[in-house]
Amino acid sequence: MTTLTPAKIAQLRALMSALPAALSARIVEAAGAGDEAMGQLLHACTRKAEVYARERFFAPLAPLSLDPALARPSLAHIPPAMLATVWGWLDETLAPDITSDMKARCANPLLPPDDRAEDGLRADASRRILATLDELHDDPRATKQLRHRLGVSDFRAVRDLATILRTAPVLRAAMAGIPEEVSELSEELAQTLRDQYDEACKVDPDAGVWFLYLVMARLTRPWAILRVFEKIVRRDDDFLLSRTDVSTIGDALLEDAAYYVSGFAEIPASIEAAREMAAALTQFATVTVGMSREIGIRKDGGWGRQILALRQRASAQMEAIHAAALTQLDKTVPDPHKPLPARLKLSGEALAAAATRMEVFCTFLRLTRDDASRAAVGGAHAGVLDRIGQRFDMASEMLLAQMRGTPGDSDLTERAAVIARLMTAMGQQDIASVFLRRAAAARAA
Repeated sequence: MTTLTPAKIAQLRALMSALPAALSARIVEAAGAGDEAMGQLLHACTRKAEVYARERFFAPLAPLSLDPALARPSLAHIPPAMLATVWGWLDETLAPDITSDMKARCANPLLPPDDRAEDGLRADASRRILATLDELHDDPRATKQLRHRLGVSDFRAVRDLATILRTAPVLRAAMAGIPEEVSELSEELAQTLRDQYDEACKVDPDAGVWFLYLVMARLTRPWAILRVFEKIVRRDDDFLLSRTDVSTIGDALLEDAAYYVSGFAEIPASIEAAREMAAALTQFATVTVGMSREIGIRKDGGWGRQILALRQRASAQMEAIHAAALTQLDKTVPDPHKPLPARLKLSGEALAAAATRMEVFCTFLRLTRDDASRAAVGGAHAGVLDRIGQRFDMASEMLLAQMRGTPGDSDLTERAAVIARLMTAMGQQDIASVFLRRAAAARAA
């Protein structure tokens, strides 16, 4: 592999770039499992040279640069679109010498990264970015033009990007030895993180908060970072910087919680949407309950008030979903004890469509059964589940009685199948099976 010429590398890059993304990813993974260097080479060759240079330049930001459409805000603080526009700004105007140097270093993927040299390029770019932003302070027109070019409403994230670039060597040293994924934050690891946080702050005070962000990105339970906060804040010296960093990370957790609340703000329109929305509700409950349990957030404190506001918002959203579910229930499985006009009695395609719509609600309500109480909507949720369960019981018994009287009625058979389908969507497979057997027996009587 070390004898590959630039021409051969160009051919390999063309080949890998031409393959479907899923296939090239599998090839890279398989190669990397046996030979890490080969895996890195093939990964580099799946990208165009320009893209590879940009990815390597911004590598210190990678854990915080996920797609905001797919990841919580704390993992999408500096999204891919911003990286692309900032790189274009550097390449075209602000620092073409830096981007050219980076491209040259990335031309041969066989050469390992030179962290020291590349960190120097990042630090130089950081200085230029921040100096330019500072110069814009008294120039509204230029400020507006640059905001438009970078696609931002303000420069806070751009400044954060520059800070992370500058502190990259400090962050790399601080993160050394920390597992790529932390499922359980032990007391020992929390102490280690506190010590490494202190060391990073001594080298560069601006690195502290980004160290905490990077640690949080590796936690399967991000709110567990609050255990480290206790060790940072509860100390003899008045470390004001740490308190500011703690506040920033706490706000980031609340941003994540708000993101998850937004994930179930609509009425579910499909089974897939119901599952995604249920997952969002679970994440919201987990984050807010996790935060409260870790450090006992006061209800009248800043974070406590924000959590309360988010729970009130979640409750209002769930009330709307509950109301829509009960309305759909009346259409799909009417109360058998109430008179129903003939025009509202569904059958055929209309009944099938109504059943499909109700199945979506049943799926969402079932999947959120355990987490609704943790999201402050437990009582109402349990009430809706009870009403639906009671309706199914009443309707199924009424149908069985009607079937015994008119065993050949196809409409009754059709409605029985709908009820069994909805029982299954509610997680009542055994009850649905028993009901269908009883229905078959009633038809045969």
